[in-house]
Amino acid sequence: MMQQVRLYESPQEFAEMMIRHLSDSLQVHIQQVEGEPLLLEVAIDDNTNNGKLQVSLHNTFQTYKVTGDLNAAIDYLNGIIASAVGLRANKGMVKIDPSYIYPAIRERRYLDTVGNNMSIVSDEYLPGLSVIFLEIKDTYSKIISKELLKQHPRLTEEKVKQLAYHNLRSSGWTPSRMTMQSPFRASCYVEVYMDNPYPPECQFLLPEMSLTQMPSSSFLIAYTNRKTTVLLRSNERMDSLSEALRLAKKSRFKEVVNRSCRVMPNPVSDQIYWVNRREAKLLENV
Repeated sequence: MMQQVRLYESPQEFAEMMIRHLSDSLQVHIQQVEGEPLLLEVAIDDNTNNGKLQVSLHNTFQTYKVTGDLNAAIDYLNGIIASAVGLRANKGMVKIDPSYIYPAIRERRYLDTVGNNMSIVSDEYLPGLSVIFLEIKDTYSKIISKELLKQHPRLTEEKVKQLAYHNLRSSGWTPSRMTMQSPFRASCYVEVYMDNPYPPECQFLLPEMSLTQMPSSSFLIAYTNRKTTVLLRSNERMDSLSEALRLAKKSRFKEVVNRSCRVMPNPVSDQIYWVNRREAKLLENV
């Protein structure tokens, strides 16, 4: 199979390509945020100060670097265009609908780059990971930022977080879409959570949800992609860190995690976490 050739090697080249396409499609002014070539500011409405949309290309460029697949970048671009057109046609899209706010997990580095510029509402979660809050509705999602909340006097950061977890509980548990027995350790099973109406990793943010649904209170989990979470459970004991590490190695769960993070679009993290009852810890030296 012929390997795809990347046409855009640097963040600057990639961003310039995206800017050209967006400008031609939307007929709007687009500029890069100073010092962040992959963070774009799109002027949706020149007549108002609120008609601006910040677009992050960080994750899209990372996916493109790994896969060389320009189609995934173009699909993301089309989503941006659709959202921008919707904003022009319906100013109400700027408003936050509290019924559709959910938590989502992102790598800490994402907040260190994009978050500092966008003032994203977030919480620290696990080593290397943070929780952000999204409005997920129709074909688009909005990141809840402190700037956006200024347009919603009744919504505070704390209220957004309460609503997100309330909506998550109300939505109920969505089971795994796929279960595979490890060919290297018959006692181990890999479960794949994907195609959820909300980010699939959210379910595991609430122990009262996951503990009632999982056959065991101990398992390994990796938040590999924005729409995919992979989990390892076993019929063997996993009540200690050493047992968890042994099973991770015997089942070659690390290879599964790495492949999901490397091949699937919108990667989040290749770190593996050991969950024992209500506590989660980073599984090192896998």
